[in-house]
Amino acid sequence: MSSHNVHKRFSCRSPRKLSVALATAAAVVVCGTGFAHAAPLPPVTSQPPPSAQPSFLFDATDGSANYLGSPIPAGAVIDPNSTAIVNGANLGTNIPRVGGPEWQIPIYTTSNADPVYTPKLTKAKSWGCSVDGSMHIPDFATREVPGNGDGWIGVYNVDDGTVKSIWQAAKSGGNWNGTCGGSFPVHGNGFNKIVGVGTGSESQVGAGLMLNSELTAGVVNHALYLTSTNTCRIFREPAGKSDGSGTGSTCWPMGARVQLDPSIDCTALPGATRGEQIVCRTLQIYGGYVLDSGGSGPLSGIVSAGDDLTDPARSPWKTPGNGMRGTRNCAPVSATCGILANLGWVGTPTDLAHIPWNGIRVLARWDGA
Repeated sequence: MSSHNVHKRFSCRSPRKLSVALATAAAVVVCGTGFAHAAPLPPVTSQPPPSAQPSFLFDATDGSANYLGSPIPAGAVIDPNSTAIVNGANLGTNIPRVGGPEWQIPIYTTSNADPVYTPKLTKAKSWGCSVDGSMHIPDFATREVPGNGDGWIGVYNVDDGTVKSIWQAAKSGGNWNGTCGGSFPVHGNGFNKIVGVGTGSESQVGAGLMLNSELTAGVVNHALYLTSTNTCRIFREPAGKSDGSGTGSTCWPMGARVQLDPSIDCTALPGATRGEQIVCRTLQIYGGYVLDSGGSGPLSGIVSAGDDLTDPARSPWKTPGNGMRGTRNCAPVSATCGILANLGWVGTPTDLAHIPWNGIRVLARWDGA
């Protein structure tokens, strides 16, 4: 695997290799959407409290360009190749998938009071991987399940304001180590790194991923992370590079922002689950960015929150909680009903089938200009 291909693994897998998902978050960010909210979660008694998880990531309050949190303006300019790209993807058949359950990326809130580790990264010199020295990881933390694949773990340190991650993480002999990693400012935009390596677009782990707190509230106030099996060699802002190899008019430019036709009534989609309504409306308001190569199809990688702390099968340090346990639309959230299953997502190709994906369009620029 090359220094660029390290990033390709941060994506949706099908069917064995499903996409990553972010850890549970506690604080709720609410704005008016008209969507029905999920029932309140039951108290967590046998696992760490949800407050141990981040409630936001990359709000761009440091003055950097707010790529994720800026709504798409009315009249946004469409990419001249948009029709060719979308038609070539055949999204009516190649339905984008929501990530999970096994390729989940847990990201935890931590502080300088938590145990400190100085991970050895095997590609530090050859790939420029670094977490800027050490990182604090809570004792109850878990990594992404496929340790021989991605095995990501991330932490947001409230004391130093960083989001640090390890790729192919493993804990042995009392220390966390891995293959690669990076450090980004939490109040940045998810792209302005401090040091190290991010995804195939050079975004940090967590940028564009949906937090469980957002899904429970019924609204996601930022653009979504997307992947493609047909990314272009070329890239555009906010991407800092591309690990894709596509050429021509039908590949997806790395960093391209996409939007679902805003004239679609997301609340009236026949058969749509609450989760589908949330994704539908988010793609209309904030859209999504193609940020990595790989996945289950020409457009995929929509990643929901992971490490469901209500899962009794959760087992640090290797097994995060599975938010997709149970049947579609099960209720209430319990030992047999995960947070994501409650929203209608159980890890099948039809989890997002009721969204009219042929209404996707590619913007010429991230800001709609």
